[in-house]
Amino acid sequence: MKVSAVQDYNCSPNFKGVDAGSILSKASNINSWQQRAALGVAAIALQPMIDLHNKKVDEETRKVSAARSFSKALVGMTTGVIVRGGSMKVIEGAFKNEAFTNKFAKYTASDKTKEAIEKSKDFIKNQGGAKRYAAVMGTIAGLGIMMITNFAVDAPLTNWLTNKITKGQGDTPNAPKGDN
Repeated sequence: MKVSAVQDYNCSPNFKGVDAGSILSKASNINSWQQRAALGVAAIALQPMIDLHNKKVDEETRKVSAARSFSKALVGMTTGVIVRGGSMKVIEGAFKNEAFTNKFAKYTASDKTKEAIEKSKDFIKNQGGAKRYAAVMGTIAGLGIMMITNFAVDAPLTNWLTNKITKGQGDTPNAPKGDN
């Protein structure tokens, strides 16, 4: 019996598959504050619902847990977007200063020749380099700032918002003792 190789692809289904290159190319244009916003929206939409349907705890705990998840997601997303976006804008603004741009171009040039420094300046000023550098530097600065804001801003605001949402549901775990 002779078996021939199948080389006729006319019968195969017309399936292109997922264009991963196109998706990744578009995703590469999403910066850190936009990523934080997307993550926050997903957390706001999903986590409170998960908490509300947790049958392993009583009804009151479910409600307080959902309120806490919502508060945490909203406050975290808001401060994350503001801090990251703000840091990026500040650094992008610094690139409008000629002295800063010149110093940075000298630092990032492939070597210290005048030609390399000029190429670096051109990249920063004319080829979107300022925005790219600001995205990276702003994200790093934002992460450093958020080490402070997580304790100084996020935690108190999360507690305050959780207490506002759960007010009238009896004592909440973080409510101040006394009259409610």
